[in-house]
Amino acid sequence: MKIRLANINDNQSLLALSRSAPMESRLAVNVDRAPDYFQLANLQGDDARVFVAEQDGVIAGAIGCCLREVVLLGRKTLIGYIGGIKVAAAARKGLTSFRLMSAVADHLRATPIELAIVITMENNTAMAPILVGRLGMPPFHLLGQFHLSYIWPLFKRKVSGQYLIRPFRESDLELLAKLFAGFFQNYALTVEWTPARLAAVLKQPNFGPENLLIAEKDGRPVAALSFWDQADFKQTIVEHYGGWLKTAAGLLKPFKFLPAEGEPLTELNIRHLVYEDGESRAARALIRFLINEKRPQFRLFRFGFHQNSRLGILFSGYPRLKIPLNCYLAFKTASENSTAIISALRQGQIWEDLSLH
Repeated sequence: MKIRLANINDNQSLLALSRSAPMESRLAVNVDRAPDYFQLANLQGDDARVFVAEQDGVIAGAIGCCLREVVLLGRKTLIGYIGGIKVAAAARKGLTSFRLMSAVADHLRATPIELAIVITMENNTAMAPILVGRLGMPPFHLLGQFHLSYIWPLFKRKVSGQYLIRPFRESDLELLAKLFAGFFQNYALTVEWTPARLAAVLKQPNFGPENLLIAEKDGRPVAALSFWDQADFKQTIVEHYGGWLKTAAGLLKPFKFLPAEGEPLTELNIRHLVYEDGESRAARALIRFLINEKRPQFRLFRFGFHQNSRLGILFSGYPRLKIPLNCYLAFKTASENSTAIISALRQGQIWEDLSLH
């Protein structure tokens, strides 16, 4: 088996691999990244790389990584992100996963990163032997969980009349950047939210100023929400329902809230949700406004947040399916500060753009 960097000629093979290697939980899904497998990787950070495991000319596994400049404990830090780990069923009993992770580890060791993170499904037993640190791999430390929620908009909720809900305007950019920076100031691994950074985000594929809603009070923005229809480059395909979801899927079949097995979820991602201190009602108003407006078009609304985040309570009242994701960290080189960094990250809040997962 050969481990090598993927190139554009591997696109169709990588798409096929992604469709055939579902993420297992109560809701077993795969991510269809058609038409361009590499687009999602490039959105997840800078200098994105995809490594593949090739056996007799057939791609049997893949893994991605990228670099991110983030804020860690008040200082700018370059970190690595590892994701997109897929291994074909026929190759799961061997060392394919180890060899792919080893290739990523070697690549990241040659960069000026301080640490790397990886996010997996809570019950991903295939990754467990790798993350404990074997065969030359560094040990990964569990930092905590993210909660990925699929919200069913079974009914309309009243939107508070205390706020003016309106689209984003170009003149909002400076104030909005301050709103983002203020909200995320106590988060770790977030980016530095400057007007230039926010403007760059608003130029990403299928994501622009029209994807931002503002809650205004007394003539100024006090909360903002962004949403993202990713169907043109990423769709979540249901492989099968398990446990109580199988029963729920049958009961809800006449209402078409959940697709049949093998079909994509009709979902809209809520990507960012920020608000001033004391204005959580404005954030809740934005959620309700968006869901009320988009529920004829989308059957599910998807949003993720860190376990220590205050955002989860804002979605109370909506039925939802919650999928836990584990977040792990490994240091490029352990130091006397490593234990303190792990402790601070476990106790605090961590930012991750879960719309890209």
